[in-house]
Amino acid sequence: MTSTRVSPRHLRPGTVVTVQMKGLFALGHHFALVADKTGADGLPLVVTNSGVTGGPSEQSWREFVQGRAYRAFYPSNLPPETVLYNAYAMFGTRYSLIHWNCEHFANACHGRPAQSHQLRGGLMLAALMGGLALAAARGV
Repeated sequence: MTSTRVSPRHLRPGTVVTVQMKGLFALGHHFALVADKTGADGLPLVVTNSGVTGGPSEQSWREFVQGRAYRAFYPSNLPPETVLYNAYAMFGTRYSLIHWNCEHFANACHGRPAQSHQLRGGLMLAALMGGLALAAARGV
């Protein structure tokens, strides 16, 4: 993964950028793709899939990062034009935390399986904690 010391101006289009989420889901990360457009502030726009917007949309860098540290990586061999073509082709799809979240979207744009590793891990942890709570309640 690329260090957060790399300026967003030097990230190539299609790069996946993640930031730690706020609030209840602070253990998770929000995913976006660096667009090939810049905002009025000279920083790149990002394309992300969010429950706030109901699906994929463009967002300013500052609005996405909100002062948080970010990580950046390029997870495929697809050219940036193809990654962004895929991203914009998915505008109009509906956000779903379980079936179509920001990580599903970023993976699909890079031609990878549309899956969310952090969601899978969270569900497994919840199942484990539920099993432990049930065992404790039964006195096992």
